[in-house]
Amino acid sequence: MDLGSSDALKNRSRLRVARDLLVHLRLHFQFLLASIFLWGYFLAGGRPDRGFWLGFMAFHVFLYGGMTAFNSYYDRDEGPVGGLANPPPVTQALLPFSLIVQLLGLIMAAFVNLPFLVIYLIIFGMGLAYSHPRVRWKSRPLAGLATVAVGQGILASLAGWVCAQPDLFALDGLSGLGILAVTLIATGFYPLTQIYQIAEDLARGDLTFAAWAGPRGTFAFAIVTQGLAAILLVGLIARLLGPVNALLVAAFYGVLLSGIIRWAYHFDEASILSNYRRIMGLNALTSLGFLGFIVSHMMGIW
Repeated sequence: MDLGSSDALKNRSRLRVARDLLVHLRLHFQFLLASIFLWGYFLAGGRPDRGFWLGFMAFHVFLYGGMTAFNSYYDRDEGPVGGLANPPPVTQALLPFSLIVQLLGLIMAAFVNLPFLVIYLIIFGMGLAYSHPRVRWKSRPLAGLATVAVGQGILASLAGWVCAQPDLFALDGLSGLGILAVTLIATGFYPLTQIYQIAEDLARGDLTFAAWAGPRGTFAFAIVTQGLAAILLVGLIARLLGPVNALLVAAFYGVLLSGIIRWAYHFDEASILSNYRRIMGLNALTSLGFLGFIVSHMMGIW
């Protein structure tokens, strides 16, 4: 082989590694978490400005993307995983890459405000504890569930809040209930994202919530939690935006819960790819629907 061919192969290999690193960020999947952040921003009465976009990018590109890549380095999934039906191979470069990405987001977070920076640091630490083998909260069902509830529910919506209103003491009761509602939504969906990979998680030594509760227990937990979230959210929307908006949200969640119940009745643990596609579809429906609802009100369209 001549030197030109060897250099070309090396360049293609580097490009492939770089592409795989970016794919491991799963940025399209992180976008589905945006509604929780935006909900907090909306509750605080925010209107998109420089601080909002800086905080939004720091969270959904650098923090969530880097955390996901960090988790992928230790999970080394070969089957479907959130946002990727066929995850690319894991290389040694993924670990430093995931940390550098999160540190870049940390620099951005420092330019938003101090409360936002503190929330960013807390979630960053929780992400390390969730995935790293020395702690590995993911391998303990209740610890993993609590991490998602606090990190992607409470703290994510609070991050949106402080982008608009840096004073956390200004948080009122209605906004607190709103944060509780989206926390229940995130908590209810989390075990469903594990239900198609129970065998792979157990083989790796991770007793996730879905593996611990089993499919029947996981569906029961998700349906009850999402139902409570829907009741709370509909009541809150009625108070904040009136009965028409509340009926719209109630109809939406009626469809969503019907879809989860139908899936539970027809669930086949062996149909891994089908189950993966089902939960990704439900997740996209919920996130994009709620996202559209929030943005339309923030922009005064609805």
